[in-house]
Amino acid sequence: MQKSYGVVWREGDSRVAAGKLELLPLGIRLEGIEREQEIPYELLSSVRVGRLANERIDGQPSVVLERRSGARVTIATVATPSLVGEIVERLAALQLGGEAAMRVAIILPIKPGSKEEVRAVLEDGPPFDPAEIPGLERHQVYLTADEAIFVFDSSVGDGALAPLIADPELWRAAASWREHIAGSPRIAEDAYSWIRPAELEELSALPTPGPGDSDGGDIY
Repeated sequence: MQKSYGVVWREGDSRVAAGKLELLPLGIRLEGIEREQEIPYELLSSVRVGRLANERIDGQPSVVLERRSGARVTIATVATPSLVGEIVERLAALQLGGEAAMRVAIILPIKPGSKEEVRAVLEDGPPFDPAEIPGLERHQVYLTADEAIFVFDSSVGDGALAPLIADPELWRAAASWREHIAGSPRIAEDAYSWIRPAELEELSALPTPGPGDSDGGDIY
């Protein structure tokens, strides 16, 4: 699939600009001769194909970006209207983190019978401030009878964990686990992953309106 597309776009009621759309790891870049802007995926509330007349550009199908704040952005591809569907699918995947995020799970074996003691240690929180780790979006710990599983979700790949692993406070705190640890920590292998796809309106199996209908004709 393409990484960039020739497009025209409109923000709110502003005039149409021409240029290119790039799908970056953390956001969309719209770049033209007179205008340039970036929209982080996390600030998008929805991505869909524009069906109404006022959502099209020069009568062409469009990608409609609804933001959590700010004006709607409408984008149409140049010369190849069929690429609108491809862009919407890719944006939906990127918005879910399919191509941008990385998850790391570290498994620490614990001694039989120590689950409640380990739970008490975990209730005090981690020996670091998660908000201070660049790119770290979520941190969770799962506990079984014989393992503690530390899960890190990063928006910038495994580089987000580097300052955490290098923090001496983390290893000093790990000493308090010594009586509960039953083996060396190990990184779990990512063997399978599934994400429910976004329910995009343009993927409906219903027939599209014909010429003369209020929504226009086929968009592909």
